Amino acid sequence: MSKLVEHHSLWSGLASADADAEIAVMGIPFDNAVSWRDGTQHAPERIRSLTPHLGFSTEEGEILRVRIRDYGDIEHDLNWERYFGNVELAAHEILNGNHKLPVFIGGDHSVGIPLFKAFAKTYTGKIGYIQWDSHADLADNFGGHPWSHANTARRNIEQPNLSCDNLAFVGLRSFLTEELDFYAANPTIGWHTARSVYQRGIETIAHEIVAQMRGVDAIYMSVDIDGFDPATAPGTGTPEHGGMSLREGLEFLRIIFANLPVKAMDIVEVSPPLDISDVTSLAAAKIMYEVFGFVQQKLNNPN
Repeated sequence: MSKLVEHHSLWSGLASADADAEIAVMGIPFDNAVSWRDGTQHAPERIRSLTPHLGFSTEEGEILRVRIRDYGDIEHDLNWERYFGNVELAAHEILNGNHKLPVFIGGDHSVGIPLFKAFAKTYTGKIGYIQWDSHADLADNFGGHPWSHANTARRNIEQPNLSCDNLAFVGLRSFLTEELDFYAANPTIGWHTARSVYQRGIETIAHEIVAQMRGVDAIYMSVDIDGFDPATAPGTGTPEHGGMSLREGLEFLRIIFANLPVKAMDIVEVSPPLDISDVTSLAAAKIMYEVFGFVQQKLNNPN
């Protein structure tokens, strides 16, 4: 089969049934926890549908040779607690496999709660959590529920092997009073607003987070698409103007993956029904493909 023909198949011809594939992908099509506009349940399917039309190289021309094991989606369940339990079990199994990087596609950001719970059980040493987001998601209860997409980081910090010293946010620009109070009480959190990124540069912020996470055994990287400016990612339920560009996001991730032990990643809050010409879904796919390249580079140059 020619490479051109392979290009026009799932994950640009990189899909593999091998249990030892370098990349694992799992979709969590869930948007029951949104506080405003929904549609994120359609993201895993839409992002996958675009991949046969994407090139199989990084933006710098490195041919991607990593294999991608796609585990499909977690089947929808109207019982929220049971669904999150199923997400945790499936993620735990994937995290305990031989993959170099599992990538989870949401879904709204609440899916990060069971995903990170599975991560914290898998990596029992000191772990770190980095969240690219316009919101801190540090509310203890939002909309009458502790599992809203505004509660994700708050639930995650409850895991015993994650401390505020190893928690970092990038791109913040919309806050609840409760979240500001939480940060005031826990000033060791890496707290980087979108304005700080603009003033100081994304490379500076990235290297500060690398220094903050020094000595951490495993990092979970969460990418909320609304961390980007709506000009870059309009298809999301709670857009916030004044955010970062995709260029800044890719440069940030390049530094993080090169210098830290990132062992899992999610990309959440993409809402295809709210999108324009698939701009946001394509942005998510672009991020994933460049991350695949970062993993490949690290495998080729382990030191």
